[in-house]
Amino acid sequence: MKKIIINCNDCFSAYNFRLGLIKELKNYYEVFVVAKFDKYTPLLQQENIKVITINTDATSLRLRENFQHIREYHRIFKSINPDLIINYTIKPHLYGTLFAPKRCKVINFVSGVGSVFEKRNFFFKIIRCFYRFTSKKVDHYIFLNEDDYMLFSELEILRQPHTILPGEGIDMEKFIPEVNLNKPITFIFIGRLIEEKGIRLYLEAAKIFKRRFPEVNFWVAGDFYRKKTSIKKSELISYETSGIVKYLGYRFDINVILRDVHVVVLPSYREGMPFSLMEGLASKKFLIASDVPGCKDVVVDGYNGFLFRSGSTYDLVLKMEKYLKNDNKEELHNNALTSASKYDQKKIIPEIIGLIQEII
Repeated sequence: MKKIIINCNDCFSAYNFRLGLIKELKNYYEVFVVAKFDKYTPLLQQENIKVITINTDATSLRLRENFQHIREYHRIFKSINPDLIINYTIKPHLYGTLFAPKRCKVINFVSGVGSVFEKRNFFFKIIRCFYRFTSKKVDHYIFLNEDDYMLFSELEILRQPHTILPGEGIDMEKFIPEVNLNKPITFIFIGRLIEEKGIRLYLEAAKIFKRRFPEVNFWVAGDFYRKKTSIKKSELISYETSGIVKYLGYRFDINVILRDVHVVVLPSYREGMPFSLMEGLASKKFLIASDVPGCKDVVVDGYNGFLFRSGSTYDLVLKMEKYLKNDNKEELHNNALTSASKYDQKKIIPEIIGLIQEII
C-alpha cells in the first residue's frame, strides 16, 4: 500500500479542515499526519489516524528551531519513505518540499498566503527566493482562490500544474440550518484571536454598534495564539466586562453555537477560503466580511452576505446596520443556505482524491 504524509503546522488544522479527506484517503493509502502536538492530537488518534508529532514551533524565526524542524522532517521522511507528501502552509511548503525523498511526489496545498506575502519586506524576499528554488520539486499546486494563484504566478513561484478548488470542503451534515428571527440579533466572530483576522476591528465595531442598538449581541469564539500579532486576553476581557461582547472561549461545538447566531462576521485582511464563512452558510447564517481574497470568493455581496471595505470599522458598522434594518432577512438566510452546497466535502474530496491518484 502506498504511503501519504499530510504535513501541517498543527493537529488543529488537520482535524478541523482535513479530517474528511484524511479518512477517505485511508481507504486507498497508508496515511500519516505530521504536525505539532496540540489538544486535537488525541482526537485524530481516536479516529485511528497515525500521527507523528514534531516539537518545533511552525511560527518561530529562530535559527535553532528551524534547524531542528528540518532535522525532524529528515528523520520522519526517511523513516516512512512516503510516495506522496501533501504540504500545507509556508514551512511545510518549503522544508517539506526540499527534504522530500527523491522518488516522492509533492503536492503543495496553498490554503492561504499569510501576512508575510502582504508586507513585502526583506523577509518576504527571502521566502520568495526559497519558494522559487523549491518549486522545481513540486509536482502540483492546489489553490483555494484565484487571487492566490495569480500571486504565485506573478512572483514566478508557480512552475508546475495547478488546480483551483472552492475550499477544502465542509461536512454539511454536521450543521443545523435554522435561524430564529424572533430572538435578539446575534453577530459572531469565529477564528484565531490575531490582528490578521480583524478581531480588533470587530471589537471596535461592536463597541460603536452597542451604543445605538444595545439589544444586539456580539459573540467571540476562538483561541489565543502564540504569535506576536495575537491580542492579549485582558484586552478581550475588558470588552466582555463592559458588556460589549460575550467571549465563548475556544469551542469544539461550533455547529451547536451557530444555531443561536444570525450573522457570521469575518473582518480578515486576507484568507484562502475561510471555514468560518462556509460553515456559516451551512448553518443558514448571513455573512459580513471584508472585501479581500478568500472572503469575496464566498460572499456574494447583497445575496448571501455583505462585503465591507477592508480595515474600515465605519463600513463594517454600516453593513451590520444594513442587515439589522433589512425587512427580508428570511430571504437573505435562504440565499445563504442555497450557496452552501458549493462547499460540500462530498463534492470536493472526490476531486482531490482523483488528483492524487493521477499523481501517484
